[in-house]
Amino acid sequence: MLKQPDQLEDIFLKVREGETPSRDEIIFMYEEADLNVLGEMARKLADQKSGNNVSFVSNMILNYTNICNVRCNFCAFYRTGKESDSYLLSSDQVLAEIEPYYRNFHITQLLIQGGVNPDLPLEYYTTLFRSIHERYPDLGIHGLSTSEISFIARKEHTSVPDIIRELVDSGLQTIPGAGAEIFSDDVRKVLGRPKGSGQQWLDVMEAAHRLGVKTSATMMFGHVEEAYHKADHLLSLVRLQQKHHGFVSFTPWNFEPGNTQLQRSGLVKYRAGGADVLRNIAISRIVLNNSIPVIQSSWLTNGIQMGQMSVLFGANDWGGTIYDEKVIPATGKQVGNLRKDAIIQGLHQIGFNALERDNLYRVIENYPA
Repeated sequence: MLKQPDQLEDIFLKVREGETPSRDEIIFMYEEADLNVLGEMARKLADQKSGNNVSFVSNMILNYTNICNVRCNFCAFYRTGKESDSYLLSSDQVLAEIEPYYRNFHITQLLIQGGVNPDLPLEYYTTLFRSIHERYPDLGIHGLSTSEISFIARKEHTSVPDIIRELVDSGLQTIPGAGAEIFSDDVRKVLGRPKGSGQQWLDVMEAAHRLGVKTSATMMFGHVEEAYHKADHLLSLVRLQQKHHGFVSFTPWNFEPGNTQLQRSGLVKYRAGGADVLRNIAISRIVLNNSIPVIQSSWLTNGIQMGQMSVLFGANDWGGTIYDEKVIPATGKQVGNLRKDAIIQGLHQIGFNALERDNLYRVIENYPA
């Protein structure tokens, strides 16, 4: 058996030559590899992709409803619709929410997600997106999860591709990666997700990619998954990306257990630590380097300093500014608002140039370190 430094060097050389690490190699990196060596490898690979540049987007997250019929064990945000704090925003209310951030902070991306609200027809979404696009034509709508899109298709008795076409015609630009969690049915059963919903996520994304719609990808770690589950998840993304090249970025998120059923049941008592976060960032860079070259830091759940560390461990996109996000605070963790200046300063502090981008990863402005 190879010694650890030799095995990691072999993986590094393989990735530099355009290959993807094997399942066993990914499991080794999760379970045995030295974290600092992984970080060094990941940063070298990121340097080859994007040099000393890290991108970010002026973004607002808008949670249009918290009513959801999926009721995941890892979610503290959803309501059934009977609670006093259940809500649904109208198109006019959404426009009113967007206006101050668009006017004052010049946001170029709107991440719009809620729950799988069983009362909403396709018309709600097409009217909403059309209203946003007409009022703010240069604001990229990064909208809905695969679960929302799948449910709308079932409710309307039509296909997922037809729903995506309707949404795009109404103003949708890209689809976020929410709902990926871990693809394994065994894990998803514990998380409270329906059997086959991991494959459903992949199928919806492939449908979007076939239509030329770009999407992002995610993975949620730090709950009940094992190393091999994460390896299989990453390799599933590689296989889909090789077909259509539709993913523009990947973000590994650590699970926030506060106020969730998983915490109440005792299955998950604590959130993942910083070392685990950095290991997932580094391995994401190494595994996806030749297929999804943009790795996004998960600063939202971990703060600015961990966002900086994520860059040093292989991330080359910060993510976005945050205004009025509601899902993470539902767990009891307060994230506050993060403006553009704080991101630029955070990147400059560690010696990186900040590139402001739009929703399609086109550079708008360069802020050199």
